[in-house]
Amino acid sequence: MRVGMLSPDTRAAAEAGVSKTFIDAMRELGWVEGRNIVYDRVYAENDTSRLPALAAALVARAPDLIWVVPASAALAAFASTRTIPIVFSGSTNVVERGLVKTLARPGGNVTGVQTIGWELGGKRLQLLKQTLPKIIRAGVLVEPNPDSASQQESKEIEKAAATLGVTVIPAMAEGVGEFDAAIASLVKDRVEALLFATSPLFLSERKRILALAASRRLPVVGGRSEFADDGALMSYSSPRSDQIRRSAQMADKILKGAKPADIPVELPTKFELVVNVKTAKSLGITIPGEILLQASRVIE
Repeated sequence: MRVGMLSPDTRAAAEAGVSKTFIDAMRELGWVEGRNIVYDRVYAENDTSRLPALAAALVARAPDLIWVVPASAALAAFASTRTIPIVFSGSTNVVERGLVKTLARPGGNVTGVQTIGWELGGKRLQLLKQTLPKIIRAGVLVEPNPDSASQQESKEIEKAAATLGVTVIPAMAEGVGEFDAAIASLVKDRVEALLFATSPLFLSERKRILALAASRRLPVVGGRSEFADDGALMSYSSPRSDQIRRSAQMADKILKGAKPADIPVELPTKFELVVNVKTAKSLGITIPGEILLQASRVIE
């Protein structure tokens, strides 16, 4: 069997993260690379404008299945084929985007695990306010694309801010070269903490942005546990690894003869709060006991 893997990430980031998790999950299901499965890995190197051409080239090589993450890759693959099965992980708004007819009955060549990410923006701000009760100004790093999940999350954060007594200040960035200016503008606006709105770019380049925030002593709340693992104060999310493993189970079924049209789209069932106490200590922050009690994992 031949499985295409399409991602907007850099090769290095994907093969240390999402791609590795998927391949490991497939191996546990009996699919061993070089023995009964071949992976055709395609990465856009953080340039989503390349995805349509990369998807078309991948489809031309006629894989038995295409696995994609996130929605940008799913849309590119779907635009190139209506026959090759596509399994997504971490995509958002899949019905609204036209990838499937309904979650219960996808009805075409696409199925997968729809993430809940941007919808949690308000909860992340709430957790930040619980941790830092005196905070009145929070920065949000946002992608400028008006249709992006990043923009949707920014709106959710602003809604929550209205009830929490926090002023939210957005800063736009759509490329690595814009991170410095975005963080600098937030510092100039005297923000006391930073939230990352949902974005494959921000996730892929999290270490770079976290280093910039740390240099300005800004506590960060991230939308994936990887942020907390790499130095953010905390993160709140549905574990990406769980979503990828579940998408691997779907891919396994399809490679064994099932049709994507008959496999319902799944939603996350697990959510985790990860708190980095080590980072808190470096910033002189004391994590409240109520937050630690909520935490699924504490990094010390």
